Amino acid sequence: MFGVRVFRSVWNGGHSRAYSTSYDQLMCGLEIHVQLDTTKKLFSAARTSFHALPNSQVSYYDAALPGTQPTLNKHALYLALKAATALDCDIHARSAWDRKHYFYGDQPAGYQITQHYHPLANNGRLLLHKHDGEQQDDVSVRIAQIQIEQDTGKSTYPPDSTLAFIDLNRTNHPLIEIVTEPDICHPRTAGVFVRKLQTLLKHLKVSTGELQSGAMRVDVNVSVRGGKRCEIKNLASIRDVTQAIEVEYNRQLAELAAGRPVESETRSWDGQNTWRLRSKETTLEYRYMPDPELAPIILTPTLLTEVKKSLPELPDVILEKLMSPPHDIILKDARTLLSRGLVEYYMGTCSLLQSAGVRPKIAANWIANEILGLVEDTDNSFTRKLSPQTLADVLVALDTKVITKENAKLLIEEYINNGETDSVNDLIDRYDLRTNNTALESTCLEVIGKFPKEVNMFVSGKKPKIINFLVGQVMRLEYGKYDAKTTEALLIELINKSK
Repeated sequence: MFGVRVFRSVWNGGHSRAYSTSYDQLMCGLEIHVQLDTTKKLFSAARTSFHALPNSQVSYYDAALPGTQPTLNKHALYLALKAATALDCDIHARSAWDRKHYFYGDQPAGYQITQHYHPLANNGRLLLHKHDGEQQDDVSVRIAQIQIEQDTGKSTYPPDSTLAFIDLNRTNHPLIEIVTEPDICHPRTAGVFVRKLQTLLKHLKVSTGELQSGAMRVDVNVSVRGGKRCEIKNLASIRDVTQAIEVEYNRQLAELAAGRPVESETRSWDGQNTWRLRSKETTLEYRYMPDPELAPIILTPTLLTEVKKSLPELPDVILEKLMSPPHDIILKDARTLLSRGLVEYYMGTCSLLQSAGVRPKIAANWIANEILGLVEDTDNSFTRKLSPQTLADVLVALDTKVITKENAKLLIEEYINNGETDSVNDLIDRYDLRTNNTALESTCLEVIGKFPKEVNMFVSGKKPKIINFLVGQVMRLEYGKYDAKTTEALLIELINKSK
């Protein structure tokens, strides 16, 4: 019935498991909850915060005290419209609110306000290209629906306690739920989709998009073509998304191969396996009903036009620009700049470098591969300490050989780690970082005279790599002021002259 299938054995978590090498029967859709990046909650004036003390950002409405009423945060609506527009959705002129009834301790009202029957938008799409990491031809993943809804609170279960602790700070945080059609036919494609959506939402400043903090939470629906689907809840990383789909797909294949039907159920992921939480047939009846306290959202054509005009250039356009002249940035670095929100910072530095006659590509390489390796922050706070002007001054000094690469790094670290405010030229003079060919030549001659045995080994060809030892001696005497390549070239030149 399901054809011949090739399997490969994989060691996973100490257990041997056979995994399919083909996903020709996979159908997968995603449900992604995205916290909108607002300062206020969806229906109250309480502030949103990831880092506040538990239950310190809770209004009477968030706590569901009797008599409190909701007031819509219009900025949350604006951010949702930006996301829907960028995802090429049909945005409805009228959308409405529903109550989804269920009880958990972290849902104090006993219901969640959402848009079940009349969502904000549907019929969108997100195109995945090879430059996004998709290895097949371009893939179009359809967006079935985007709706606005409330987030719940947070329950924690300390291992040394029999109690559950509830924090309502997150309650009523504005969310959008993005639901895709089952267009994903490979686990890798799901990972590419989540990463691209994350980059898009961060770029639009709709959400921080952080999976690790819960600002973006992914559920996947997996089925073997034509069969019942299983939902895997709350996947917290792109790796979890791809691996959970792979494991669940192969579990369903194994069930069918054994002659057992796949049951429609909700499952959890522990990093190695999916586990049954509950049957879909026994899922709570949510008893949706229109919310009696909230008026429908009525959008004017003028508003939708204004939202569309407010969108910046989208990531695909920016990537193409970064990889074309005069930038010519490699794909890896271009994607890093885009995903980290550093395109504007790069462009500011690039403009200053071009004015000084320095190729702009050097800025992309330094930002993506050197500077980001020195910082731990994810909010780009280093850009306030190392301005585009300062970075450009450092890179101009490097390009004109006023300083070496090693000393360029030292200067950048001084600005980022120590909050230095003096100019680049002042720091170069203060720390005596300027290259001096006469001084370097003198030090090279000193080392050649001090290590005649090692010089002879190099000249005779017995140990050509011993030149690295001699370079190290020069750099030690000069405290790393000169880069290794320049030092090596001058040493070889002076040794050849002395033959």
